[in-house]
Amino acid sequence: MKQSHLVEVFNDIDRNAENFLDQLKRVAAQPSVSAQNLGVKECGELVRQMMQDSGLNVRVIPVNGGSPVVFGELKSEGAKETILLYSHYDVQPPEPLEEWVSEPFKPEVREGRLYARGVADDKGILVGRLMAIRAIRDTVGNLPVNLKFVTEGEEEIGSVHLHEFVRRNKELLKADAILWEGGDRDPKGRPEIYLGMKGLLYVELRSKTASVDQHSSLAPILANPAWRVVWALNTLKDRNEKILIDGFYDKVLKPTTKDLKMLEEIPFEEKDIRDTFGVKGFLKGAKGTQLKKTLYFSPTCTVCGFDSGYKGPGSKTVNPKEARVKIDFRLVPEQRTDEILAKLKRHLKKHNFSDIEVVKIDGEEPARAPMDSKILAVTVETAKLVYNLKPVIEPMLYASGPMASFVNELKIPLSSGECVARLDSKIHAPNENIRIEDYILGIKHVAAILLSYLPIHTKA
Repeated sequence: MKQSHLVEVFNDIDRNAENFLDQLKRVAAQPSVSAQNLGVKECGELVRQMMQDSGLNVRVIPVNGGSPVVFGELKSEGAKETILLYSHYDVQPPEPLEEWVSEPFKPEVREGRLYARGVADDKGILVGRLMAIRAIRDTVGNLPVNLKFVTEGEEEIGSVHLHEFVRRNKELLKADAILWEGGDRDPKGRPEIYLGMKGLLYVELRSKTASVDQHSSLAPILANPAWRVVWALNTLKDRNEKILIDGFYDKVLKPTTKDLKMLEEIPFEEKDIRDTFGVKGFLKGAKGTQLKKTLYFSPTCTVCGFDSGYKGPGSKTVNPKEARVKIDFRLVPEQRTDEILAKLKRHLKKHNFSDIEVVKIDGEEPARAPMDSKILAVTVETAKLVYNLKPVIEPMLYASGPMASFVNELKIPLSSGECVARLDSKIHAPNENIRIEDYILGIKHVAAILLSYLPIHTKA
């Protein structure tokens, strides 16, 4: 990477910062809520146009029963390597709407931050990458590396069709490395780069004990579905946070010596995290390396939502007809979603809850990428250059995504990329936001990563 090229591109990014921000606002203003099928198709078309405007050859690939994949490709003369960039254009539902200071799909700048649903997850990443390509093409010229963009519209509902898409298109997706959607900057501003993700099994337990709600005076003789679900939940996990499903931990891999060494090197700002979420401490009093080990390498069972009966103001004496509870299991290597689902069903049957229906909402397998890849080395070195801080390398993100579809199927080395969000970006919550400074630095980081793939061909 020539320093003169980097300076030229960075200067171009600074000159066009306002325009690049407007491009993000344009995409953020388009609703794309996959859970509600709101505006997803329209956003996919907008992304197609923006990719095309950035010089990519683009095609929208239909997905049977789902949102299309927008695939873009840029071939550079003389380039010997290909990077595949993954991101998604769908977003989480904006509710509760009353907690937003400004409307979720009317982007607004306040005190150096851009507020809108999806700016942190994942539209800031997607648009920033396209802006980096524009900056390189407008200054240096031909990119030193071939690019393939895979942009899906179902990530927020579990990437329902992506695994099958990857399996059917291995040749199309062939690449030397994958640049995954970006990480965050930690409370001290250090960029976080991760090499894997936990898996996810999301289910709903449903109990229906009658065809209609009843007056609660009948409770002595008619079953209450909410109690059925509560009693079932009570068998899943004990007060020491141990999950009680038979065989749940059978395939859990213990962290390696390298993993533990990496954990020790991760700066973990415990006070900042407590303050951000307004909590006094962590479960079981964990701290230090043990806290990090628990966070990164422990599977979970979490009650995400409960619905039954009357929830309005005042009182209504009712024995509800049904109850539902949503649960997610975060899984670690080598757990598998279908196996855990089968074990959950056997567990409920064993404890006399065969009447409770288990409905799988979505699932993603855990994934780990190698620690010694070129893409990781490039991402780390360019992060030092752009952020002027040593990046934090994480063995695995404690959140989930469709990474396994690529790592396990394509066998391609991978690294997460630029860091647009922070802990206080309120991802998945009202008032989602990013710092404009982080967005611009993220564009520079992507540009630096791409420019690292020499030799480079300058404009005539």
